[in-house]
Amino acid sequence: MAEARFIVAQIGARRGYAVPAVLDRAGLLERLYTDICGDIGWGRQIARARSVPGLRSGLSRLAGRRLPVAIRGRTRTFVWPTCHHAWRAIQTQRDPAAAFREHLRFSDALGQAMANAGYGSATHIYSMFGECPPFLIEGHKRGLKVVSDVYLPLSTERILAEERRAFPDWEPHVPDFAALRREARCEDVLLTRSDHFICACSTVQDDLVTNYGVPRDRTSLVPLGVEPRWLGVESRPVRGRVLLVGTAELRKGIHYLGMAAERLMATGHRYDFRVAGGVTARVAEQPVCRHLHFLGRVPRSRVHEEFAAADVFVLPTLAEGFGVVQLEALACGVPVVVTPNCGSVVRDGIEGRLVPERDPVALADAIAEIVEDRDRRARMSVAARQRALDYTWERYGERLVDALRSVA
Repeated sequence: MAEARFIVAQIGARRGYAVPAVLDRAGLLERLYTDICGDIGWGRQIARARSVPGLRSGLSRLAGRRLPVAIRGRTRTFVWPTCHHAWRAIQTQRDPAAAFREHLRFSDALGQAMANAGYGSATHIYSMFGECPPFLIEGHKRGLKVVSDVYLPLSTERILAEERRAFPDWEPHVPDFAALRREARCEDVLLTRSDHFICACSTVQDDLVTNYGVPRDRTSLVPLGVEPRWLGVESRPVRGRVLLVGTAELRKGIHYLGMAAERLMATGHRYDFRVAGGVTARVAEQPVCRHLHFLGRVPRSRVHEEFAAADVFVLPTLAEGFGVVQLEALACGVPVVVTPNCGSVVRDGIEGRLVPERDPVALADAIAEIVEDRDRRARMSVAARQRALDYTWERYGERLVDALRSVA
């Protein structure tokens, strides 16, 4: 294991750069290759212009991309391909197909720049969902092993296409992303070049095995973690307050929550259904959503207030890699009602309830069961915090290193 060295290739600050930080602490990090950061190189200089009108929002996000201090010296950014992409993204933002093609082009350009930068003494590449394919292809040719982090089921696009056909008035038309991907690339690099897959949940793992023919022994299950600060949130539940945190969209099952709310209201359960997350007018104005209170995007600095006051947390998602918000709810002592598709760590009847996807009746019954039985809710609240203790970022790091040891 001492000889294993990983280059992490990722776009953006996914998970706060948790993966390279974990690998660095374990003595396994060769380098981090990423697009741009707000605290090193040209990215730091660009982020300082965030007071310029019109650029404030985007550059503030860039300034928030801060690397853990320990890995700054091992990080290489590629600013010019990123700036070129930012310009082209503005030009294509009103055309979803063109925007997707630009995303693919950028991932390829960034991957080529990474390959040109070299592989040093690396023995392995840690890829995020097959991003930057030229880098993976060239590394694989050189004999490096590719470990790919898969954080969403690969069947997500198919699932959403089916749901949009069933509920055509809820979301705008989207292009056939799979067809656009085939048009741009002759190879599905994620599947053809990955030697091992790190799966955020069993839903992702089962999808790879069942629908894409990946041998199970080439997969490892590594659930994500929650920040310890959530464990210190004081729970002050408002009876009957039901909370969903996330974008109000078909993928999250917002329409089934609306149906469940209708059913509960019709049977005399006057609960307060709150949705903290982005929402379009098209969704908010759906008749079935009339009992949902849309809060819009709640700043991360204040969302803990919603968790503290929640009586029940719900996530009736159709396709999710791993819903970290469920861990945040558990850490706050809030019983959780979820589908198995959110990468649930909830044990049915202990920390909350597991319900089938697309089943508003089961969803409504589970919510009412928890709200109306206060003794049971109290027991679930205690169990929820205990469960969250096993899913901190520290435990995530331990599980990830154990999985990579088995690969190496």
